[in-house]
This record gives sequence, structure tokens and C-alpha cells, in this order.
Amino acid sequence: MLWRPTYHRRIAQLADAVTTAFSFFAAYFVWNWVRLIFPWAPLGRDIEITYDLHWKVIISAIIWVIILNKLDAYTYQRFTSIRGEIKLIGKGSLIGTLILFAAIFILRFEYIPRTYIGIFFIINFLSLTGEKIILFNIAKGIRKKGKNRKKVLVVGSGIKAKNFIETVEKNLGWGLDILGLIGEKNSIVESEIYGKRILGTHGDFEKILHQYPIDEVIICASGNELGRLEFEKILEICEREGVQIRVNSDFFGGLMKKVTIDEVYGLPIISFATIPDNEWFLYLKRLLDILVSGILLIILSPFFLVIAMLIKITSKGPVFYEWNVVGFNKKPFLSWKFKTMVTHADEMKEKLINFNEMKGPVFKIKNDPRITKVGRFLRKYSLDELPQLWSVFKGDMSLVGPRPTFPHELGQYESWHRRKLSIKPGITCLWQVNGRNAINDFNDWVQMDLEYIDNWSIWLDFKILFKTVGTVLTGTGK
Repeated sequence: MLWRPTYHRRIAQLADAVTTAFSFFAAYFVWNWVRLIFPWAPLGRDIEITYDLHWKVIISAIIWVIILNKLDAYTYQRFTSIRGEIKLIGKGSLIGTLILFAAIFILRFEYIPRTYIGIFFIINFLSLTGEKIILFNIAKGIRKKGKNRKKVLVVGSGIKAKNFIETVEKNLGWGLDILGLIGEKNSIVESEIYGKRILGTHGDFEKILHQYPIDEVIICASGNELGRLEFEKILEICEREGVQIRVNSDFFGGLMKKVTIDEVYGLPIISFATIPDNEWFLYLKRLLDILVSGILLIILSPFFLVIAMLIKITSKGPVFYEWNVVGFNKKPFLSWKFKTMVTHADEMKEKLINFNEMKGPVFKIKNDPRITKVGRFLRKYSLDELPQLWSVFKGDMSLVGPRPTFPHELGQYESWHRRKLSIKPGITCLWQVNGRNAINDFNDWVQMDLEYIDNWSIWLDFKILFKTVGTVLTGTGK
């Protein structure tokens, strides 16, 4: 992890803390102003600015800085766009506000109305955004004037180097001056390429490093352009001479979506991953799973009873369909759905196998004769899925995630299909809200599951859940 220079980091942290404290008091005046203009509004009773409130504001400001720090808001951000900064502020503000709500409820702080906290959230988000825009433009202006700039050497002469140079030239606020490039010996036929000087070959790297004032080395080459031994030699030289180096992740074959550098007992470790790894958001995802599934299980319990009675009256056998499935990291677990098929559905499946409309290991036919009348209604509105909320509450599943896998399907999976098992299965996911009835190829299902995994965020979960509500209410389910 690359940190900003200490004084930059401290300025950013102090500015965020002061802005958050200011937002608390600004929210107080806005809240009172709204109560004055709209005395009939149910905003809660009076609150006073007391000594106790002052220290709570200070603690809250510190917590906000800690949250933003955990979200890497103070890491090296020369290349970060203002949009990226605002996105981090939004995440931090939401998490901080949720923690504030929890603290008020659990620790039973003196009376603080929820409407006040809501106003604070809005003011703090807007204030932090304004602060970041100001600091961002100040830094950008300073770099454009020729100060706080970095001299960069690009290793590579192919399309990746070309793309990087073009991107730098479009973003003058980054403050990067590209001194030149070095490339393969066979590719050096000109003294200039992409408008930049060719300073030499990979073998000239150390000499070039001594000859020019280079702050940073950026490798924009594929594994074919830069051999393993040459790469290790460049790393060794940069480490020995204290020169910062960045490596295009495509150099490692483009197989991994996330490349991070960690330290384990003093040993530097490069981690390659294709799964969500932000612990804070994974904890938040689990917290939401517990809260939402727990609340829905309580609220919907009368409907469970009604559905169970309808199934029992109209068909023989049990009310629930028990299914053994494979979940996270191929771990088996038992889940439940409301029964929507006749009792001997599995035996009938053997006779219907030739009518399968789905390419791949999954069985699916339109107007399946095994589905009962009540079952067809339940499936139309996805009500048969509701008992899976218990699996979500227990932790075997999540509200959002890839479809659970039957053990007999796993044997038919191709290698790349198995990556869908790298996160918990869910009740709903991308393909289930994006034309699931129209998808007849298992590969397309998996592609959408992997798209979800690669782009996962707590915001994407909210988006899918919102779409799922629409799908259920309109009856555009299975």
C-alpha cells in the first residue's frame, strides 16, 4: 500500500475531522431552523449543545477519519479522480452514520433525534465532498504550475505503454513528466515513439536510472515484452536504490482482477484475487443479511403459515422441499423451499430429460408438468424462495449471490464455472433480475454470476435487491 507523504495525509485527516465536527453543529442549526419553519413536522423534541455533546462530536470526527482511513481514502491518490474520492466519502459517510445510529441505540446516549442524524449525514457528505473538491483542485493547480511533479520512466514500448502515455497527457493534474521509455532490444528501431524518447533497452535500465533524475518507474509491458529475469532485475535495482515502482497488473497475464501487496510478519506478499476482499463491506453485507432476513422471517411468518396451508390442502407430502446444495468453497448445506412440484417430481424428471431447454448441467423446461397449480403461483411471484431466508440468517447463504449448486451439477462444471463457488450463494442475483426467463444457456448464467463477483459492492447488492422487489411485485419470476 502506497501512502501519501505524511504531511499531505495529516492535512487531509485534519480537514476531514474539522469538516465532520462542523457538520454536526451545522446540522443542529439546520434542524432547529426546519423546526421553526415547520413547527408541525415530527422532528422530535429539543436538543441542547452541552459539554457531553461536544466530546461526542470529537469522538465522531475521529471515528469518521478512522473509517475513511480503513477505506484507503488516505492512500497514495495522485491517480485518483474526484469521482473516486466522492465515492469513498459516500461509503464512509454511510458506514459512519450506521455506526452512529447503532451507538445511540446500544449505548443509550442522551436524546438525539433520528431526523437530526439524517440531516447531519446529508450536510457531512456535501461538506466533505466540497472539501475534497477544493483540495483536489488546489493540488491539481499546483502540479499544473510545475510544482509537486514526478519524473517517470516507462518500461515498455507496446500498446500498453501507448495507452498509459495518452492517459497521462489527458490528466495533467496528475503531475507526471514522462522522461522516456525503454523497450526490448529488437523493438528499438527509432529514437522516439508515441512522442517520447526511447532511452534504451531493458539491459540499460540501471545506467538510465543513474543518468536521469527518476522518481518513479512504471512497467507497462506484457510478460512477452519483459522476461521474468529482466523483471526481477529491475525490481532488485529499484529496491536497492529506493525508487518507487508500479507494475501494470496485465503483466501477470491479466488472470487476476485484484493485485495487492501485504506484509505477513515482515515478509512482503503479493496477493492475487478474483473475489471481493474488502473486509469492512463483507462484514456490512453479513450484517445486512442477518438484519433483513431476521426481520422478514418475523414479518412474513403469517404468510408462511398461509402458504403452508395452501400446499397441504392441494397436494400430498411435505410442505417444504429440502435440497442438499453446494455453497461457498464447495461446502454442502441443507436448504428449504416451499414445495411447488408433485411428490414424485424427481422420478418424472428422467422421462422429461429430453425436453430440457437449458444448455448445460441445469434442467429447465417451459410449462413443466410437475409443477402444481399453487406451485405455479408461488413460482410466478418467487414466494417459493422465502424459506431460504433461514439459510441466509444462519450464514449458509446471502441475500444476493450466485444460484446454489446441486452436487450432481458440480461434476459437469467446467473449470471456470467453479469460480461462482468462491462466494456465498444467494436468493437473488444479476441473471435473476435481468431476463432470467430468456436465458437458456448455463454459460450465460455463470458469466453474469462472475460479472457480479468481479464488480461486487454493497451498492450493487442494494441495486439487485431493489430490482428483485420489482420482479416479485410484477410477477415476472420463474
